[in-house]
Amino acid sequence: MKNVARKTIGVAVAGTILFFIIRNLVSGLAELDAVHFNVRPWRIVGSFLMLAILFPVYGRLWQYILAKMGYVVSFGQSMRIWFLSQAGRYVPGKIWFALGRVYLCERAGVPRGAAAVAMGLELALVLASAIVAFGIAAVISPALARREYLFGLVLVPVAVAAVHPAVIRAVLRKLGRLPEDFELSYPDILKILGFYVICWGIYGVGFHLIGTAFWVSGSPPEFYSSGVRVLPEMIGVNALAWAGGLLSVVTPAGLGVREGISGVLLSGLVEKPYPSLIPLVARLWITAAELGTIGILLLVRGRK
Repeated sequence: MKNVARKTIGVAVAGTILFFIIRNLVSGLAELDAVHFNVRPWRIVGSFLMLAILFPVYGRLWQYILAKMGYVVSFGQSMRIWFLSQAGRYVPGKIWFALGRVYLCERAGVPRGAAAVAMGLELALVLASAIVAFGIAAVISPALARREYLFGLVLVPVAVAAVHPAVIRAVLRKLGRLPEDFELSYPDILKILGFYVICWGIYGVGFHLIGTAFWVSGSPPEFYSSGVRVLPEMIGVNALAWAGGLLSVVTPAGLGVREGISGVLLSGLVEKPYPSLIPLVARLWITAAELGTIGILLLVRGRK
């Protein structure tokens, strides 16, 4: 009886998540339906190849964080935990993502408390690395040297200092979540942070490729033919917009928030309507990739 109830709840949750994912896709496609596009297929393929490189790195980093917490899971388990829980982001409120991650970790032998701490550490490092990536882009590219970007640059040392083990221990102690065997050193944390910064670089390349794969009828604007000269800006914009979407606790998967931040930042790089169009295309791109990855993981799991 308990197993039946668990499966029923699982199906209900999965159905709810699927509904919101499909609704997001349908809404985005409806907005694009009235626009006539020119397409560069090789850039679309390249953008998905970037995600094919990126997604396993996310799974490996989650595996590494758990290992540093004292819990060993296989790479396959780590991928399933990370990506299946990501589906919860498409439901309004971040609680479904968190509950899903903790539940899947518990099934893999990681206690709830340790899973919650590891997840909090991961989110802190992802946010800090997004700020660092944005700051690096602001230094590299003069086009980002505006007030908004300089503000992000000032936050870089704050973000790096905020993930110091002493700060993390103090926060966990305050929350009553400090594990007795918490032994992550600052070099370990900086190593993980550095890899997440590299991840933002890979993600940004994909964002640049998908963002320049479409243009409205006519000849492509200068922005679309400028090659890698705008790549630092695209990496920085994508990282900061994603971080803003993550902090949004109401909208599913940062819907609207991420696009709004991207639109504001892109407005200084490209003419209308592209500051609004690029984030929308990118939303469909990442949703399709995540949904496809989740489907593959479920299919592989079902065959075992």
